[in-house]
Amino acid sequence: MLFKKKKPLPRIVPGKERTDDTRPFFIPQISRLEDKETMKQKFVSPIFGKSVKDDILVPNDRKFYGDIDKKYDAFRKKKKLTKEEAKKRYGSSYYEFLSVNNEDMAKIHNRDLSVNDLLKKKQAAMETIPEEETKAPLVTDVAIDDFFEKAKAYEEQKAKETSAEDNVLKDIDRGQNTENLDIERFGPIEEDEDILFQQHDHEPRKEPEIKPVFSEDFEYKEFEPKDFKKQDVPNLDRLRDQVVNGFDGYNLPSIHLLKRGKAKEEIEPEWVKENIDVINQTLLSFDIDGEVTNYTKGPTVTRYEISLGAGVQTKRITSISDNIQMNLSALSLRIEAPIPGKNTIGIEVPNQIRESVFFGDVIDHPQFLHSDDPLLLAVGLDIDANPVYTSIEQMPHGLVAGSTQSGKSVCIASIIASILFKNKPDQVKLMLIDPKKVDLQQFADIPHLVTPIIDEVKVAIEALKWAVGEMERRYEVLKKFKTVNVKDYYKRRYNDPEFEAMPRIVIIVEEASDLLITGGNEVEEHILKLTQKSRAVGIHMLLATQRPSADILKGSIKANIPTRFAFKVPSSTDSSVVLDMTGAEKLLGKGDMLLSENGLVRRLQGAYLSPEEIEEITDFIKGEAYPQYMFTHDTLVKAAKAVEENIELDELFETVARYVVSEDKCSLNKITQEFGVGFNRATQIVNALEVHGIVSASAGTKPREVLIGYERLEELLSSLLNK
Repeated sequence: MLFKKKKPLPRIVPGKERTDDTRPFFIPQISRLEDKETMKQKFVSPIFGKSVKDDILVPNDRKFYGDIDKKYDAFRKKKKLTKEEAKKRYGSSYYEFLSVNNEDMAKIHNRDLSVNDLLKKKQAAMETIPEEETKAPLVTDVAIDDFFEKAKAYEEQKAKETSAEDNVLKDIDRGQNTENLDIERFGPIEEDEDILFQQHDHEPRKEPEIKPVFSEDFEYKEFEPKDFKKQDVPNLDRLRDQVVNGFDGYNLPSIHLLKRGKAKEEIEPEWVKENIDVINQTLLSFDIDGEVTNYTKGPTVTRYEISLGAGVQTKRITSISDNIQMNLSALSLRIEAPIPGKNTIGIEVPNQIRESVFFGDVIDHPQFLHSDDPLLLAVGLDIDANPVYTSIEQMPHGLVAGSTQSGKSVCIASIIASILFKNKPDQVKLMLIDPKKVDLQQFADIPHLVTPIIDEVKVAIEALKWAVGEMERRYEVLKKFKTVNVKDYYKRRYNDPEFEAMPRIVIIVEEASDLLITGGNEVEEHILKLTQKSRAVGIHMLLATQRPSADILKGSIKANIPTRFAFKVPSSTDSSVVLDMTGAEKLLGKGDMLLSENGLVRRLQGAYLSPEEIEEITDFIKGEAYPQYMFTHDTLVKAAKAVEENIELDELFETVARYVVSEDKCSLNKITQEFGVGFNRATQIVNALEVHGIVSASAGTKPREVLIGYERLEELLSSLLNK
């Protein structure tokens, strides 16, 4: 077969003519081996000398010391400037980076300017900046007569410019016009004695007044004692009147007991503009179509809102969070992608100057003072510097978690103070459990307490058991009056002849993790019952912990505690336990917190309440009323012992008791192996031995000690069997 040859396509000639080549034509020559050897012999390296290689390699620096700016200057084309030299010459210590302002950013988005153009512009500006030349002043020869004439004229001109007060001082210093002055004008002075100072007997010596110097950020008020009188011993007449008439004459504490912060000037700081430029520059370097469109400055952090272009994923912002933090030189950085209710991404950066939030500024607001909610809490300020309030009735239970020095204890104190500012002792009752014995002792002996502050684990277990019994009793009352909850009970049955007052009860447990570890399943069971059912009867619980671990705060407990106060925690794992999400590990501490309510997480700066303010509040309340406890610690201990003594003894109790005394130690593992019983049954038998004083209390992993001998054991067993 024959194929016709296709004709070539016509050549496309461009519209413009081709320009001439500027580089001349040359034929490259291949260097011979001998030429390389002679070149090597002629070249002498300033570092390696004659023994130089074809490729110069930078040696690996294994010594991590020395000036980094001057370390590798021998391998640079241009000497690297130090930070001081660069800032003096270019206005910035990072002169090697490309800075983009907002005007150039708009041109880049409109395709009017490219990154290469900016780079050329920067390089041209760097090359055209001349180095600063310091010239010494010219020295000219002056005749001696001219010099003195000019000096005399300068003195005369300066004398004319002086004021009348200067002339008087000059006359006194030079001793002019002293002929008319009386020598004895200061009284007779004996020459033999050197008088240092003279002090009259009838005039007391005045001490110099020392004025305290305070920071300008705060408005301090001098302490003024109140009119009420502290009474260590209760007045019987007043106590009798309080029991008969109730708390009708009780006065709520005034907000004037609290400190206030100084009013802040609303001026946009320069570091905010610099951070906006750095964030825009970082987005541009990673080729992300977005820019900062708005910012909100709070007391602790500033949130920069980034608006992304069409088709840009939010994950691209979260993936470069470390780069943004590095470029901003920030201590920490938190990204909220997206901000709830907005179409922007929030980047929260710590402020260079941190502002303190006082509890008095948060509580002095109509939203708190005019509210009818008795359990409204003043928490702090949000990023918009607006006060944040939350209600315990809407919680209905809360979890407060944070490491040391994070602000957890101050938050608990502000919660208690919020309740004290709005309620009389017959309206809200507090049960405070403090295993650490120091955090809540400032609120001791106030009339709002159900019982004195509890600091022992056994008493805490019995108090929680009492709370469960009180919850069941209140449910029976609501069932009798056919009401849904306490609020409905007060609204519809207040005028009923059989009406019974039900004050709200708030249980606050400090260091709940230690209580759960020590108390075991019994404490966990009581807490679980209270968090599940106690909302309707007006009993609420707040758990505070320093160790938010998953094996202690189990999911069954957290499921009934929807409100979480998360302060700074060591790791993201702890943050996930508290908030079910990460973020609390990036907080700043000292009151910086995340408040989670019904799935909505907000960043706040907690209100600060000083120990001096707490003391003033409690002293005022103690002067208004005396505490009337519903039960005491001794009552709980006696009730617990009575219950334990009435418990039926196990059939193996006598045998195990003889075995323990014969072995002179008590171990659960040996009892389970020797008698073939389960761990739970063995635990009940050992607890019974502890109740009757045969063995000591639990001491962790160590075996219990045996406290009695054979003779005492026989007497005890005979008395128990006779019962």
